[in-house]
Amino acid sequence: MMKRLFVMVCLLAGWITASFAQSDEYLKKKNVPDTILQNRTLLLAGTFNAQKALLQLFPGKYYNLTKDNYRNELINWECKTCKPKPYPDVNEDGNPAFPYPEGVATRLINEMDFKDSTGLQYKVISFNHSVFDEEGFQTSRFTGGLLGLAKFVLTDEGWRLRMFQPAIRAYGAFSKCPAPKPLLIGNDQYAFMIKHSNGPGGGPFDGDYFLIAGINGGYQQVMAAYGVERTEAEEGLSSWSSGYTVSAGDKKYFRDIVITLKGTATATDTDRLPDEVKSLLKGKKKIRFTAVKRYVYMGSKGYQLQLPVKATLIN
Repeated sequence: MMKRLFVMVCLLAGWITASFAQSDEYLKKKNVPDTILQNRTLLLAGTFNAQKALLQLFPGKYYNLTKDNYRNELINWECKTCKPKPYPDVNEDGNPAFPYPEGVATRLINEMDFKDSTGLQYKVISFNHSVFDEEGFQTSRFTGGLLGLAKFVLTDEGWRLRMFQPAIRAYGAFSKCPAPKPLLIGNDQYAFMIKHSNGPGGGPFDGDYFLIAGINGGYQQVMAAYGVERTEAEEGLSSWSSGYTVSAGDKKYFRDIVITLKGTATATDTDRLPDEVKSLLKGKKKIRFTAVKRYVYMGSKGYQLQLPVKATLIN
């Protein structure tokens, strides 16, 4: 009995020692050249692997901290010769310069597949940059994740990098950018919609749409649609949701985008509601409504909201 107890104590002590030793193993980062943020040439042979492709683009220190259903693969790096450049954060919590002086943690967001009318196959990967953390955390509710995109085309030699934008803008919360969703906005022309949502703990959370498209060899934001969502919270507050479609028509590229809002509005809470919905509230305490917003591409100005918004009551 004493011998068995001694063995158990030794095993427990070993487990505790291993646990403490593991917690003391802080993550590291690797210095990379400034060429990683410049025009790149990259060819990937064989089956496309998004995570390996990202490591080729950002050859830093790779870690896989995935546990159970929580995926956490990251590439830690710094660039001592890079010239940092500010990028907007849609949370308006400043415009931090990238690459970050503390170092960068880069994570894969998603992989998207396309095929054009000629049969060419494409892969687009989206990735997220956040400030390097020795324990691999992402924090700060009102800090977005800096988005980047890379497009590959399948050739006889393999997957060739066609378009690369290391950083665009920061979206989301807790340093995590929401996954972009592909949207066909023209003939063989795909753009990427991001639904940004943030707010105080417990809500309500406000949502906005941002559209990213390829222009002049790079990706950039071409549309900002604000006030597309307000989640339910306390009794008596307004709340609504939305969806979007691309208008059919004879436009070859950058077709109109229609966003439809549907929900409840109260006279005591009209923040972020279209003026046309506010007009429907006159003389009423509460209404159910739909509102249709049309965005039209205006060249260098990007997509612009066309007024008036069409708002109607729901019985």
